[in-house]
Amino acid sequence: MLRYCGPFLFLFSVPVFYYGLGPAGPFLTVAALLLALMLAEVFSRRGDSPAETGKGFRLLIWLYIPAQLGALVWGVAISEQAGTGFAALAVALGVTTGVFGVLAAHEAVHSGDRREALLGAALLTGMSYRHFRIAHIHGHHRWAGTEKDSATARLGESFYHFLPRTLWGQVREAWRFERRRGGKRLLLDFMLMAGLCAAIGFCIGGRALLFFLCQSAMAILVLELFNYVAHYGLVRIRNPAGKLEVLHDHHSWNSSNVLANALIFNMGRHSHHHQRPASSYHTLKARPAPELPLGYAGSILLALAPPLWRHVMDARALQWRA
Repeated sequence: MLRYCGPFLFLFSVPVFYYGLGPAGPFLTVAALLLALMLAEVFSRRGDSPAETGKGFRLLIWLYIPAQLGALVWGVAISEQAGTGFAALAVALGVTTGVFGVLAAHEAVHSGDRREALLGAALLTGMSYRHFRIAHIHGHHRWAGTEKDSATARLGESFYHFLPRTLWGQVREAWRFERRRGGKRLLLDFMLMAGLCAAIGFCIGGRALLFFLCQSAMAILVLELFNYVAHYGLVRIRNPAGKLEVLHDHHSWNSSNVLANALIFNMGRHSHHHQRPASSYHTLKARPAPELPLGYAGSILLALAPPLWRHVMDARALQWRA
């Protein structure tokens, strides 16, 4: 279990750096995280990890989400007096939420446990993205690799074109699903977020509300960068009878690096997750699937430069499509 505890170290470094190194200190958390993930891709082995069992692995999810929410509450509380540290705190907490928090919430909403689902929804509330749990489970996991999925990036599509399309598309998909089932979760989500923002603004102040919205935007940006690289250019085809191809391992980009995966709850084993969505992160295995040449961290940075991204990825995507 200890090798999955890296997220706690990076999260706790935010207040440590803030108080120990000054207002700009939390930027060091982001730099250290990127460096750790990229060095892991270079120096750690690729392949599978030993078989792991035990309920303790789920305990890490139960511990991490409250820790992330606690850090967020702390950030909002001190943002009124943060001064020049405002931006560093918003970026650092947004990045840790968008990487570790979202992945922990992702685990929770997929688990099938109602208590974990509520815990995951609480974290998504902290990043103003509650509808993600509906769009992801009932939209993305059904339609990944097709034109119907807003979270699948098209071949040749830049991240800057993908972002507005997926933001609106996931809201639309969640709304359509809820309307079909006669549910009111999405409406309640919007009301809850509006109430939370109003409470922060009135009870703490406008600067605190701005901080909350800024760290939410950063967390959403990081999450959608994950989405962008995870299925870029990979498509499921229809046979002559019009039947859609089953979602296979070759429809997701993976990273089989053992150490890097330990830092992101094994999300690099993305193909296996799509094969077994309810399986706990520690049971996911490396599959014979498309491999991101720079891992998730390097690929996310590369995606911010569309010409370089297309130069590296388009030929690889076409090979797998063939």
